[in-house]
Amino acid sequence: MEFSNSALSGAMAAYLDHLRDERGCSPHTIAAYRRDLGKLAAWSETRAPAMRLESPADLNKRALQTFLAAQARSLAPGSQSRLLACLKGFGKYLVANHGLARSPAQGIGFPKRETKLVNVADEAFLGRVLADDADGFVAARTRLCVELFYGSGLRLAELIGLHWSHLSRDSESARVLGKGSRFRTVPLTDTARQVLSGFRSLCRERGIPSESGPVLVSAAGKPVGRRIIQRTVTDTLRGMGRSGKSSPHVLRHSFATHLLDNGADLMAVKDMLGHASLSTTQKYTHVSVRKLKETYAHAHPRA
Repeated sequence: MEFSNSALSGAMAAYLDHLRDERGCSPHTIAAYRRDLGKLAAWSETRAPAMRLESPADLNKRALQTFLAAQARSLAPGSQSRLLACLKGFGKYLVANHGLARSPAQGIGFPKRETKLVNVADEAFLGRVLADDADGFVAARTRLCVELFYGSGLRLAELIGLHWSHLSRDSESARVLGKGSRFRTVPLTDTARQVLSGFRSLCRERGIPSESGPVLVSAAGKPVGRRIIQRTVTDTLRGMGRSGKSSPHVLRHSFATHLLDNGADLMAVKDMLGHASLSTTQKYTHVSVRKLKETYAHAHPRA
């Protein structure tokens, strides 16, 4: 949304520029924070004139608590947490750049969230998906997406941004641009390398550049967007019989969970996923506890 001409709205716009230009945040994060700050600006406009937030100095803990309480009626705990994270980041920015003595969001606690298990596809099911023949350009591209989501744990935005030049000379690894504008190197499976080679040949047959430029293109050589990839991957998983959540991120979840189930080191999985914090990776250990219980039942003399 467009902010008003108040000093506070100007600070909001400058904060979003700071996130993009200096912090390297993704467009999706910036769009979400723009909506969150827009909610604060819109809420301020509903208050009595004397209580409206016109400048950074008008922001205080009580005002933010009142705003958050109003938003809590319509937002899930996860959305409330992101909203508060936005306000805490904005508060720190105001302290650093607008002379505030302390962040107005300091001391406000995050709402409690239920721990939800991530959605994971069964290993046998994914084996059947990846054993299915890919007939045609679009099917080959979708198969490649499934291979890279599940075989290398890529995020959707990372795969959309993958270029041929990001592949190593032997195609055994790829450099991907993750969150926070951080590059990381991910390994590619033997099957992924074969599928990449086949898809590259299909591109060459159509005169589509396959040494540079994006890997994921249409049959006409145009870059494809995230919605197309989401739809084709989802349709493929559902077409093979999956009834649960079938997004590309399910494949990333499956990548991490299956690695841990089969004995991979948690820190190594963290690095492959591109997580900044180990606590983010640890959510997969809740799923993998099933494997631990199975091991315990078979190995412990008193089990």
